[in-house]
Parts: sequence; structure tokens; C-alpha cells
Amino acid sequence: MKKALITGAAGFVGSQLAKFLREEGFDLALVDNLKFGYLDNLLFEDIGGTEPQGGLANNWRQLNLFSDFHAVDIRSDHIEDLLDGVDTVFHFAGVAPLPVCQSRPKLAYDINVSGTLNLLEACRKKEVSKFIFSSTSAVYENTKSDRLTESDEIQPDLVYAMTKAAAEKACASYANTYGMDISIFRFFNVYGPHQDFKRKSPPFTSYVARELAFDRKPTLYNSSRTAKRDYVHSHDLVRLMKIAGETDKRYNAEIFNVASGVGYSVPDLYSVLLTISNKSIQPEFCDPELYWQSYNTLYQGTYRLPKDRIEKEVYKQAIGDPTKTLKEFGWETTINAKAGLESVYNFIFNEKKITKRNPN
Repeated sequence: MKKALITGAAGFVGSQLAKFLREEGFDLALVDNLKFGYLDNLLFEDIGGTEPQGGLANNWRQLNLFSDFHAVDIRSDHIEDLLDGVDTVFHFAGVAPLPVCQSRPKLAYDINVSGTLNLLEACRKKEVSKFIFSSTSAVYENTKSDRLTESDEIQPDLVYAMTKAAAEKACASYANTYGMDISIFRFFNVYGPHQDFKRKSPPFTSYVARELAFDRKPTLYNSSRTAKRDYVHSHDLVRLMKIAGETDKRYNAEIFNVASGVGYSVPDLYSVLLTISNKSIQPEFCDPELYWQSYNTLYQGTYRLPKDRIEKEVYKQAIGDPTKTLKEFGWETTINAKAGLESVYNFIFNEKKITKRNPN
């Protein structure tokens, strides 16, 4: 890579990649419309140095990336102006929370699909050498397999997963039609410091860590130890993205799982976080059908979202097979669950202390 453009750069994954690549000395252009991203993510860096025991060091220092930042929407015609001199694009921008996408489908398709097409077309015109698209394991939501592989048939029916599947097809179209070098990475559950724990529906690990850090009782909807999901720490993910961005090999919309191959249940992860936090708070388990209850519009009128569909999502089994990615890029996860969750808890606990010092 000579110069990389990252969309969704003020979001969780985008900001972590930006910081990692800046440390490696790359020239960057960072793009975000700040609807779901935060400028704070571009100000402070958790270096995350790996300790000999496989843990993550909590070393902090200021890293200002504002000079590389552009508040531009990926649906804008102006996105093309930012591609001068760019040879690699990492496309992470999008609407990710499942209930948000389900309750606002037009917005989800507009950003996740139309925005991707707009960016692909701009890259085609500017002759960008490499396009890396962040898809999701959610596309496997109706795929029955103990270990999900890239060749498995996908039949998503929730809005978020459908938008990502449609965007994958857009990537395949541009690769096949124009010969563009495009690779697709299906992220399983990515977690780590800087993940948005303040939003209405935060990811599970950040939500639980937040509640424990603030001495509150978490509300959980899955007490099953058999329903397990695959978790990948952001430190491992950005390593893979750098490898993918630097490879000389070209890809025709090839799909790769970003997975550990190991599954954890909700009780498993909660137990680890209890140990890390040194708390004895027991969660409140609620009916899984109520998981999206704060999104009232989904349950109004004649045609309502079936509550058993939400229960199916809560109990979804999703463990990825990382074999293809390992063979192609020599990559595998290195951060274990305890070290990874510790980094999440410590980040939120530090944020709590900052908030207390600066209440306004």
C-alpha cells in the first residue's frame, strides 16, 4: 500500500485500523459522516501491546488523526475527490446494529448497498488498485452448519444481513465486469476497546463490560450454554487487514471468513467478565422474544416482526471456519477470550473514571 482510504474511519473497526496503519507509517485518508462514528475514536489510542503471556498491555497515548479526516458521506459525489493517489480502499462504513436496520430498512439499503456501489464506481473511475470490503457473518443467519465456510449457501432474511449480501454481489459485479481487484471479508463477532458501548443497542461484550464497570445488573436474553458464537479481537482483525492490503495477489471478489474457529456462549463470556471485573453481580435473564422490545415500530400494525424470529436470532449458533484465511494469508487469531475481554473492560472502566473527572 502507498496510500489507503478507510471508510467508517471514526467507527470502531475503521478507527482501530487507521491507528494501526498510521503506526506502520502509511499515508491515510479517513472518511466518515459521523452518523455512527465518533471523533473521539481518532484522538486516543490503546496501543494494545501483546504481553508474553498473551494478554494486552493497557498503554495509552494521544494520537491525533484529524489531519487525515474528511467528514464525507460515502453516498456523496465528493467521495471521488478523496481518491487521488489512493491505491487501497478499506470499506467499513455502514449501518450495523440489526434492530436499527430492521426498523429503518430504507436507510440501511441506502448506505450499505447504494453507498457501496457509489464507492465502487468512484474507485473504478480513479483506477484504485485494491478494494477490501467488510462483510459480516450475519449473512449465514439461516445457514445450518456447525462450522461455517465461505462456500456455504447463504439465505439471509433480516435487513442488515440482506444489505451485506447485496453489497457482496455488487463487489462481485465490479470484479467480474471491470476486472477490479476486490476481496470480501466476512467478520464474525469483532470486539475490543473503542467499540461503541454507549449506543442504544451495544454489542454484547461491550454492553456487559459497561454494566459491570458501572456496578449495574445486566439484562441478558440467552442463558443457553449450547448456543455459541465466534469472537475476534480487533487487534487480530487489523493485522489481517494490513496483510490483505499489502498482498500482491489479485482477487475476483473472493470471500474470506474472519473467525477464530472457537465458540463461546453468553454464560461463558459473562463468567469471564465477572472474573475480570472482580464483581459478583448476577444478571437478569429475560424472555429472548423481548430482545428488540425498545424498537416499538417493529411490533405495531398488522404485519409485525414475529417474536420467534428474534428468539431465533438470540439463540443463533455462528462459529466460522478460518481454514481458508489461514492458508491464503497465514493469519490466525492470537488474542484469547480472557485477554480480549480484559482489554474491553479496562477501556470502559477508564472511560468511567474520565467521565467522573469531567462530568460536563
